[in-house]
Amino acid sequence: MLLFGETYHHPNILYRTGFLVPDPVVVVDRGGVDTVLWVSALEEGRARKQASVGEVRSTMELEIPAPRAGGNEFDGWAALVTAVCREHSLNAVDVDAEFPTVLADHLRQNDVDVRPRTDIYQQRRRIKTAQEIEWITSTENAGMAALQKAIDVIAAAEIRDGLLVRDGRNLSSADLIFAVESHLLDKGNSTVDSICCGGPESSDPHRTESEVIRAGLPIVLDIYPFDKRTRYWGDMTRTVVRGTPPPEVMRMWDAVLEAQQAGLDAVRPGVNGRDVHYACCEVFKQHGYGSLPKPYRDIQSDARFIHGTGHGLGLEIHEYPRISEADVVLEVGDVITVEPGLYDPLFGGIRIEDLVVVTETGCRNLTTLAKTFRLD
Repeated sequence: MLLFGETYHHPNILYRTGFLVPDPVVVVDRGGVDTVLWVSALEEGRARKQASVGEVRSTMELEIPAPRAGGNEFDGWAALVTAVCREHSLNAVDVDAEFPTVLADHLRQNDVDVRPRTDIYQQRRRIKTAQEIEWITSTENAGMAALQKAIDVIAAAEIRDGLLVRDGRNLSSADLIFAVESHLLDKGNSTVDSICCGGPESSDPHRTESEVIRAGLPIVLDIYPFDKRTRYWGDMTRTVVRGTPPPEVMRMWDAVLEAQQAGLDAVRPGVNGRDVHYACCEVFKQHGYGSLPKPYRDIQSDARFIHGTGHGLGLEIHEYPRISEADVVLEVGDVITVEPGLYDPLFGGIRIEDLVVVTETGCRNLTTLAKTFRLD
């Protein structure tokens, strides 16, 4: 296998090397300990101390032609990967889906057969080691503490003219996001695009903010922290309300809470993730709500379940396996979310999300934050 890229945004390379680096590197992986990491002279010393590979080599060893006049950076990278293949006598390589097309074309022009694959490290990455689970748990714990900060802000807010008010002004999504993300940064974590959205706007599941935070309507708090050191993610969602919600909103809450528990109860090794998804859909059906799969699609309801039940998590916030209509059997060591939700354009969204590890007997829930809807 031939891998190319920096490791802040290429999780396969970070997974294989354990080396966090902002500039592209090249990895030749023949399996086992026979893995070579090629780095620039700038990174050679650090790579020898930090990378988990069989061998670290410097690109200074290679005979790479000087860039042509008017060339661009990719000309240099193309020359580099070609030189690496020649050094290792490679005439055929497997590459992952993120391998640049321009480099693949260049290698083919130099008689290297390039075979794109979508499953490189997929099985190894999905089954988490005890160390990986410890890292993910640590990130999830930090996220729960940060999420509680936002919940505390909401609980302490006043209600004035149907809106939540803090320190004499309308409470905003930005206030809640700041409460979450400042706490995460203080504890050595970070995140991107926290969702702290209330009212009708929260009926769009990935909308991050609403213009105001309304009393009596759901506020979706969905955050996904990652540890800046280990690079492993967490993920969690709680939905809360400050003030008296309409009966329909309470009915939605009860259905989502029951559906999520049904999903959690269905998680165990050997079960198809599709059946976990259907377990949630079945509960929604019993409450009169429609979902996306065909058996539930024709149920007419204003509030609907419009996404999958969950996804894998690790070095990426969304990774294999997906818990949806996809045909995938759960295995011990999978780390997945269980996050059904209902979305009504009039009232907003309600979603509850826990992160679980598949165990021999079922699953272990890493998200222990209370599922409390009403804060008054």
